[in-house]
Amino acid sequence: MADMLFWTDTGVGTISCGTTNGGDVRDLVTGLQNPLGIVADAAGGKLYWTDYGSHKVQRANLDGSQIEDLVEDLPMPRHMAIDLNTPHLYWTDSAANKVQRSNLDGSDLVDLVTDIPGAGIALDLAGGKIYWADPFEGKRNLRANLDGSQIEDLATGLGVHVGIALDVARNTMYWADSDTDKVQCSNLDGSNVRDVISGGGGGPRCIVLHLQDQKMYWNGIESREIYRASLDGTQVETVVTGHGGPCGLALVID
Repeated sequence: MADMLFWTDTGVGTISCGTTNGGDVRDLVTGLQNPLGIVADAAGGKLYWTDYGSHKVQRANLDGSQIEDLVEDLPMPRHMAIDLNTPHLYWTDSAANKVQRSNLDGSDLVDLVTDIPGAGIALDLAGGKIYWADPFEGKRNLRANLDGSQIEDLATGLGVHVGIALDVARNTMYWADSDTDKVQCSNLDGSNVRDVISGGGGGPRCIVLHLQDQKMYWNGIESREIYRASLDGTQVETVVTGHGGPCGLALVID
């Protein structure tokens, strides 16, 4: 099996996939309302996603079969992260102004952070930290302990930065900013903010890292394409084009 990309399309209500080279592109799930955040559990054979149109967290097999509703009646669930060790799902909700967590089957719903809106979210399990983006009110990145305690502001004064991703081994956090048309990064503590991709990113919105290949993948919300580049921003290329408007991204690595 080749390394695979999975993505949501909020506009047409689909979840699609293709190889990381852009081959074998196909729809897996259709008929959703507004799916956005997505994560993959390759070992468990499951995809998990949020749908802010139906106000749910849902899951299905990796081939799109056996759709299940896990958590319902959520105001505006956005992006997701997964911890397969505990195991837990984490997500942000920009209308409820929360970071929340549940078991993989949707049980034991817990509010971890309240009164802060969020979009992209990522986990540093070894460091015991949640990282998330607030592109709405604070225009900032934040982090907290996995139980939601000890909230810290990291980088501030950012634009409409939605997706975030971590390279913990290299002490680096990446984010995609459609307002400035940039992919940027900083140290994990928010220091040393710098541009990785500046201009020509198609309006970067969501981002995922393939650390084994030293590659990043992001979607252009304006160009409606998926791109990839080296982690230093070089060797930019288009991977998926002409297949709707890709949004949330997830990777399954062979």
